This record gives sequence, C-alpha cells and structure tokens, in this order.
Amino acid sequence: MAPPLSVSGGWFLGLKQRHILFMALGGSVGAGLFLGSGGAIQQAGTSVLLAYVLCGIVVFLIGRAAAELALSDPGGRTLNAFVGRYMGARMEFLVGWSYWLIWTLVCISEITAAGIFVRHWMPEVPQWAVAAVLGGVLLAVGSRAVATFGEMEFWLAIIKIWAILALIGCGLVTILGHVGPAGPHASFGHLWQAGVLLPHGMTGFAAILPMALFAFGGTEIIALTAAETDDAVRVLPRVINGIVGRIIVFYVGSLAVIMAIVPWGEADATHSPFVLAFQHMGLPMAGEAINAVMALAALSSCNAGLYATSRTLASLAESGMASARLRERSASGVPAMAFAASFATVLAGVVLNYFLPDQLFGYAIQGVAFLLIFVWASIMVAHLAYRQSADGARGQVAALPGAPASNWLAIAFLLAIGLDIVWVGRLYVPFLLDAAWLAALVLLHGRLSARRAGASVV
Repeated sequence: MAPPLSVSGGWFLGLKQRHILFMALGGSVGAGLFLGSGGAIQQAGTSVLLAYVLCGIVVFLIGRAAAELALSDPGGRTLNAFVGRYMGARMEFLVGWSYWLIWTLVCISEITAAGIFVRHWMPEVPQWAVAAVLGGVLLAVGSRAVATFGEMEFWLAIIKIWAILALIGCGLVTILGHVGPAGPHASFGHLWQAGVLLPHGMTGFAAILPMALFAFGGTEIIALTAAETDDAVRVLPRVINGIVGRIIVFYVGSLAVIMAIVPWGEADATHSPFVLAFQHMGLPMAGEAINAVMALAALSSCNAGLYATSRTLASLAESGMASARLRERSASGVPAMAFAASFATVLAGVVLNYFLPDQLFGYAIQGVAFLLIFVWASIMVAHLAYRQSADGARGQVAALPGAPASNWLAIAFLLAIGLDIVWVGRLYVPFLLDAAWLAALVLLHGRLSARRAGASVV
C-alpha cells in the first residue's frame, strides 16, 4: 500500500512554485489561443475580450475553491477525493472518472493538434506518425520523477509565453510607432469601430462564451499538485491568485493587439490569428515560428493532461474505485501503473489519428464541454458543503473570496453556459453522450457498492 501523502510534506515531493504556475499555464494556454481564437474573433468581434475577462473571473473562483479544498484535506490528493469527502462516494466516483475522461480527450485532441501543426512543414508525413513520435517523448518524461515532468512543463510553457509576449511587443511597436507594412493602418481604435464590437449581435457573443470558458480549463490542476509540492500551504494560494490574471493578460492582450492590426473580416477558424498578425507586420518568418510554438503548446497541454489522468486514476484505485494495481508507485513516487494506463489513451489517439485525421480534434473537444461543467460545478458544491462542515468552521486556508455568494454565482454561470452550448451551439449529441456516460457511472457505482456490501456480509 502506498505511503500516505501530505500537503505539508511527503515522500516524493519535488514540484516548486514555478513548476505549478507554468503547469497551469501549460494546461490553459494551448491550441485554443493560438488557433481557436480566430473563430472566436470571427463570431464575436472585439466583444471576445469581454468574454475572456468574464470567464476568467469565474474560473478564478473555481480555482480558489479547489485550492481551499486541497489545503483543508491533508489526506486528499485529487479533485475527486476532495469532492468525495463532502459529497459522498458516488460523487467521488463520478467526478474522478469524468475528470479522467476529460483529460484523456484533451490529450487526444492536443496530440492531434500537434500532428496537424508539424505537418505544416512535413505534409508527406502521416499525422498518426507525428502523434506517435510526440507520444514517445511524453512517455519518456512522464514516467520519470515528478520534478522532471515539472521541468519539461516549465520550459514548454516558457516558449509559449515568449511567443505571446513577442506578438504583444512587436504589435505595440507597429501600432504605436506606425512601423512596418501594417503600421499606417494599425490602431486600437479598430476595437470599437462600428460593426466590430458585436458583428453578429448577442447571439455571436453567446456562441463564443463556452470557447472562452474552456480556454481556462486546466487551472484547477493546481489542486492536484498539493501532495507533490514543497510548502503547498504557501505556494498554492500564490499560484492561484496569479495564474488567472496572467492568463487573462495573455489572452486579452494578444487578441487586442491582433485585432488592432488584422482587419476583423480576415479572422476565421481555419487560420491562426497569430500567424496573420505577424504576416501583416511584415514578419512572415515569425509567423512560421508560431506553427512550431503551436506544436509545442499542444505537447505541453498533453503533458499536463497525462499528469492529471495518472494522479486521478491512482486516487480512484486508492479509494477502491479502480483496480488496486493502479495505485502502485515507482521508487521516484510516480504512479507508474496509472500513468501507463493513462498513456494507453494517448496511443488510442494515435490509432484514431490513422482512421479520423480530419475529424478527431473536433470530436474530442466537443466531448469535454459538459463533463468539465459537471466537474467544476461539483467543486463549487463540495466547497459549499465544506464551509458548512466542522472542518470549515475551524477556519480556512486560502479562503474563497465572497463565499457562499461566489459559489452560487459560479454555479449559475456554469449552468448558463451548459444551456448556451445546447440551445445556441446545438451540440445535442455531445450532451447526450456525456449524460449517458454519467448515467453509466451511476449504475456501475451502484453495482460495485452492492458487490462490496455482499462481500462484507459473507
């Protein structure tokens, strides 16, 4: 049986504050910004900036709630463990397996995106082959000590941030100094000119809210690092306080610069707005470099996803909700069997890339939406239960600001986004599939509970 973990010290600590900060950045700043934001600009115009700010505030509340739960429970290791303590074993089962599936789908989508970006230079290489090579890199790193994983994530995220800052810096020179081909025409005044703020009305704004919200997906991963972080009580509150603000600056800052340079009508879902901006600035080679950054961004997100899936699967095993073998850890503390099982999902993504090279990315992303809403809402409900419990009455560490009102605000916003996806986005099939997944988990948990009850009687 694995030794107990602690948020104040443990047997395989190694993640530092910079690792956790950039792990959250790595999970959140990916293909959604570098590629997907083009479609958001096309749909909502400059109101996309307001969408990212609103969604960032809500995700900040969710992250603070998750961090508070993590620091209140020294024996907890993952989100499902925190939820289970205050909402029962059934919810722990549902949240754990759903969170595992979320990051499984993210890994598949991101490794698919990486293959698409790499094929920009090597179109003759099959997409599945690129995904296989990148998967091998992730296997080599993720199976080593957690500090090695943290270092890789740190440097991958640094590259993404440099690219964003380079765009913002070059863009400001172009806009304020009127430098380069786009200089005479670039202006922040384009952000509020007629017809650009809400080009498709409130319907267009509502359509991109889910995209903006899910762009912040991954920030809650901070709570999973509590047991593997040196001085978590000091580090986690600092990280969560800074991470959402940084992400908002990166998203809002880069997109504001892009829309000041690139005419609104040129943005679409098939081209990276970053590449378009550099081309307009007369820096086509920088635009080419963005393709490499996008590939690394996707690899970084997949790296963070394997961390989340392996730790969640190990936690489920330790709670008796998955095979006991999955809780086994290597000498360096890595949940080796859980990592191997989770990595098998990446291999499944490689296989699917062979059969569905063009459709896989969209299918995987759509499957995440409702499950992520479910997990985030469960965190906020569990936090409410925690505050009403004896544990919460004794005092909080990194307390969620404005609770319980902020809990209900976040829950209402998440439910509104869910309705938005169904009625505006018309994603009926992903909704029904995710509902079927949760119903199947409820039935499976009932059968497992009945089997345990029968065994205890015997």
